[in-house]
Amino acid sequence: MVVNLLMKERVLVVGANGFIGSNLVSELISNDIPVTALVKINTNTIPLKKIGCYNIISSNNFNDTSVIRQLAVSSPKYVVNCSWEKSSNDKIKSLENTRNLIDLLQLTKNINSSGFVNLGSYEEYGKIEGTIDENIIPKPITNFGKLKYGHCLNLRQIARDLNINFCHLRLGEVYSSKSNGQFLFSNLIKIIASEAKPVITDIQNKIDFIEVSDVSRGIIKLIESNANGVFNIGTGNSYPNKDLINMIIKQIKPSCKPKFTEGKDLINFSLNISKIYKQTGWKPSINIWDGISMLIQEEKFKSPNTFESFTDTIRSIYKN
Repeated sequence: MVVNLLMKERVLVVGANGFIGSNLVSELISNDIPVTALVKINTNTIPLKKIGCYNIISSNNFNDTSVIRQLAVSSPKYVVNCSWEKSSNDKIKSLENTRNLIDLLQLTKNINSSGFVNLGSYEEYGKIEGTIDENIIPKPITNFGKLKYGHCLNLRQIARDLNINFCHLRLGEVYSSKSNGQFLFSNLIKIIASEAKPVITDIQNKIDFIEVSDVSRGIIKLIESNANGVFNIGTGNSYPNKDLINMIIKQIKPSCKPKFTEGKDLINFSLNISKIYKQTGWKPSINIWDGISMLIQEEKFKSPNTFESFTDTIRSIYKN
C-alpha cells in the first residue's frame, strides 16, 4: 500500500538561540516540521545541535546575498522573528531592533516566504486592568511596550505593501517550567529551599503567565492556519502572586515566614485568547499552578536529602 505523506513546509526561526527561539525550534522538530535557524555570527550553536537542529545559518546581515541564496534554496514558508537586541545594562536598542525588523521583512519578501510572525508583549496595552482583548487601543507606558507597539504598526503596513501574511503576537509573561534564573518564582523557590527568609513585594499583582512551550505551540498553530493579524497568547487567567507564593511555601518549607510588602503600582490583567482559539483551535496546556509545581519538583530533586530518600526508596523496592 502506498501512503501519500503531507509534506510540511519549512520555517525559518530568527534568533533561534534565544529563550523563546530555541524552545520554538525544539517544538518544530518534535512535530517533524523542517526548520532553519538564523543566528548571529559567533553564537554558540551547540545547544541547537543538541536538540537536533543542524540547518543553521550564521550572519549579522539579513541582506547578505549568501544568506538570501541559501534561504532561497530551502524556501521557508514562514519567518518567525524571535530576535531582540539589548545592551549590557538591559536597555533596549530601539534603532537596531527597528532596522532588524524592516530588514527581516525585506528578507521574507526576497526569499518568497508567504508569512511573517513577530513577537510582541502585553506591555503594549499599557495600564489596563481586567481581561484584555486585541480590540482595545494600546496605550503603552514602558519603553519596551512603546517600541513593540510601534513595531506592530510598522509591521502591519509594510507586510500589506509587500503582500506578506503577518502575525504580531502579544504575549503574556513568558516563563519556563524548567529552571530559569530570570523567572520570579524560580528564584523564589531556590531562596525558600535554601532556608533563607525572603522579602517579597508586589504580592497582590495578578499576571497572565504563559509557559514557553505553549507559546511555541501557539506559533505553530498560527502558521498552520495561515492566520493574519494581532493575537494574544496567554492562558486567559491570572492569580494573586501571594496565592502562588503560599503554594510554593507549603510544598517546600511550610515553616518559612517571608516578609510580604505591597508594591506601588498594581498589575492586574489576563489576556483574552478567544481570537486565536477560534482561528486555530489553540489553547494552553500548562497553567501557572502546574508550571510552578514542575519547578518545585525540579528543585526538590536537586536536593541531596531528596536524592538520598529517592535512592533509599528504590533500594527498598528491589529488596522486597
